[in-house]
Amino acid sequence: MNRLWLGFPWFEKLPFSVVQNRKKFYLASIVVIIVGLLFMGINYVRYGEILNLGVDFSGGVAFTVALPEGKNITDISKAASSAGISGAQIRSVGEGQFEVRAKVNEQQLGSLRTNLQTTASILDEYFVGPSVAASLIRNAVMSITVALAVLLLYISIRFKLKYGVAAILALVHDVIVTLAVFAVFFIPINSPFVAVLLILVGYSLQDSIVVLDRVREDRKLDKKLPIAEVVDAAIHQVFRRSLNTSITTLIAALALMAFAYRFLPDFTTGLVVGLITGTYSSIFIAASLLVDWGE
Repeated sequence: MNRLWLGFPWFEKLPFSVVQNRKKFYLASIVVIIVGLLFMGINYVRYGEILNLGVDFSGGVAFTVALPEGKNITDISKAASSAGISGAQIRSVGEGQFEVRAKVNEQQLGSLRTNLQTTASILDEYFVGPSVAASLIRNAVMSITVALAVLLLYISIRFKLKYGVAAILALVHDVIVTLAVFAVFFIPINSPFVAVLLILVGYSLQDSIVVLDRVREDRKLDKKLPIAEVVDAAIHQVFRRSLNTSITTLIAALALMAFAYRFLPDFTTGLVVGLITGTYSSIFIAASLLVDWGE
C-alpha cells in the first residue's frame, strides 16, 4: 500500500534548482524591500513618519470611543480639531467603535478628552509620555541587537562564521521585509510588534539551521562535490519538512489574525508575514549565500 501523505503532494519536492535560480530569489526580495522603502517615503510625505508608530513608540494618547446613533467619524475629527490637534488618526475597531490616536501634551489631552466626551462614550484611554516612548524604542532595538549578536556567536562556534553570517543575513532580510509590508499598508506598530520580531528571529533561525546543518553533514560525506551541488541537494532534502512545519504554524497564526486582528493588528500581521518570509529566506536565501561565498 502506498504511503499516504496528508500534506500537499504537489509540493513534495521542488521541481527546480534553487541554487541555479538564486539570483531570481535575491531579486524578488530586493523588489519587495524597494517597494517598502518607496512607501516609507510616501508615508513621510503624507503622515510625517515613515512607519505608523503607535502610541507605545511615538508618545501620545489613544482613546477607544463608541459613537451613538446619528454621529460619525467626522464628529470625532471635529472634536480633535477643536482641541487644537492636527493629524489625529482615527480608525474603526468595531461596529460603532473607533480608536483615536494623537500626539498631545497634557493641556491638549484634557481638551481632547472633554471634547470626545461630548461626542461619544470613552471606553478606554492609553497615554504614553515622550520619555517612556523613547525608552521603549531603545529597549526594543537593544533586545533585537543582542539576540542577533548572541545567535551569530553561537552559530559561528557551532558551525562556521560564514554559516552564522548567512543565517543572520536571512534574519535581517525577514525583519526588513516585514517592516516593508507594514510600511505599504501603514499598519500601526506598538510594543507587541517587538515580541513578533523576537519570535520571528527564533523561528526563522530554526528553519535556517536545519538547512545549514544538512549542508554541513552532506559536505562531510563528499568533500569533493562542488558546494553548489551540496547546497541544492540539502535544500531539496529538507524542503518538505520545512514546508510542513510552516503550514501547520501558519494555520494557527491565520486563525489568530482572523479573530484578533482588530485588537492586535501589529502582532497578528507581523506573525503571519514573519512566518512566510522566514520560511522563504531559510529555503531560498540563507544556504544560497554559501554558494556565492564559496562556502
